[in-house]
Amino acid sequence: MRKLVMRLLAAPGMRTQHGVAERAAHVIDKVIFDMGVERLLQGTMQLDWRLRPSFHGCPEGAARAPLATVALGRLDGAAALCAAGERGAPLQPYTRAVVDALLREFRAQSPQFRTLP
Repeated sequence: MRKLVMRLLAAPGMRTQHGVAERAAHVIDKVIFDMGVERLLQGTMQLDWRLRPSFHGCPEGAARAPLATVALGRLDGAAALCAAGERGAPLQPYTRAVVDALLREFRAQSPQFRTLP
């Protein structure tokens, strides 16, 4: 109950890099489930001003002023994720590698993200 109250009272947005990573992994898993690995790798992931990652299916996402924009197909581990998807192998280890590469790009592009614990 206390966690619920704290969530409701907390300001919106992600508070830690770990929280952003969890949300990014959740978004990636949802996109893979809904659209597939190939469609995921054709899109971009953006970090908005509230430090929330979001997926956009087009190369240049729809956010007005993102803090960071990353083309998912260019990340380290993207080719391995695609190959695993084609083989029907479990995607979890490859998804984790893509999330790690995504966070490195967020750190490189966004000073606000780098300040998160």
